[in-house]
Amino acid sequence: MTRKPTRQDVLIAVAALIALLPLTAVIALSSIPSPAAWIVLVLAVVAHVALVWRRAHPLGALLVISAALGGEVVVTGLFFLLPSSLVFVIALYAATAYGTRWPPLSIGLAGSAAAAARYAADPSIVDSGFGPAPWLLFLLFAAVVLCAWTMGLLRRAQLLATRVAEERAAAERRDHAQREALAAYEQRARISRDMHDVLAHSLSVIIGQARVARFDAARAGAALGVIEDTARDSLHEIRGLLRDIRDDGPGARPRPQPTLAELPELIEQARSLGSDVTQSTQGTPVPIGSAAQLAIYRFVQESLTNVAKHAHAGAAVAVTMRWEREQLTVNIANDRVRARPRPDTVEPGMGLQGMGERLRPIGGTVIIDDANEGEYSVTAIVPSTVATQQEFTE
Repeated sequence: MTRKPTRQDVLIAVAALIALLPLTAVIALSSIPSPAAWIVLVLAVVAHVALVWRRAHPLGALLVISAALGGEVVVTGLFFLLPSSLVFVIALYAATAYGTRWPPLSIGLAGSAAAAARYAADPSIVDSGFGPAPWLLFLLFAAVVLCAWTMGLLRRAQLLATRVAEERAAAERRDHAQREALAAYEQRARISRDMHDVLAHSLSVIIGQARVARFDAARAGAALGVIEDTARDSLHEIRGLLRDIRDDGPGARPRPQPTLAELPELIEQARSLGSDVTQSTQGTPVPIGSAAQLAIYRFVQESLTNVAKHAHAGAAVAVTMRWEREQLTVNIANDRVRARPRPDTVEPGMGLQGMGERLRPIGGTVIIDDANEGEYSVTAIVPSTVATQQEFTE
């Protein structure tokens, strides 16, 4: 509800004044002796002016108009014949629609009773025998009041429904904006993880092979070939990530992601860096989703990269995959971790954090075991599709 009259309020009040006040002046000056006729006109003008605030201050405007009509009632019992009396009906409707519900009805019924009583006590009306019985006039006034009050309630309900619809639309817009912001954040986080995994692994391979080429002339050619292949593969993956950003839309085709089938190639790369990597598999493989396969691949990739960066040359690394009916457990352990000064690393813990961020959405977990004897172990656990289906059916 506005606290100041709007242009529409002023126009309605002016229109009512032009339509009703001239006729009121004619009736008052021709039927009521002076100066009572001028008092009635002044009170009618006050009522018309107060109508400007029918929406800005609905109850206040109704009280002012009621007081003006009350003055007219004191002057003459036939005030209801003055056209400007309709201003009271308009104000009562507005007070109900834009203000409170019950006070306008109380004011209207009390005014109807007072007007009927004044009509019954007016000597000129009693002596002339003109007009209906007072009780019938009261019923007429009360009917008009109830009609205006009911229309005000209908308008009030309409305004409430409009406000609720606007609030719901605003809430939906806020939710949509929040969902978009969350989706954008998740997209940035995914791209950050992918960039970290790809670059950290490929650069570790390149650095290790460059060291081989530098100090072992016999293996320099093979090392340079590994560097070339690794750089080419890394460039291809980076281009794929950038293409995902540029072509992210309804018609975009998903870029092929690594699966468990590519783990042997990943382990072979780690061996080429000098690590003694052994792989073992326990149990019978069960189906796991593509997202889980990608998460496990990146987990192994990040773990082997960390070994290349932090473990001693020729570190023994054991990659163990244990298949169970409800989950796949992948453990990567290496011996005698060599701690490096913090300045040699960028964003410490970013890779481990990325592991958890990849596994959590698919119901997986990461367990880190940094033993005092110098052994270091990380374990990833992801549910199988069988376990996921059981969870949904239960």
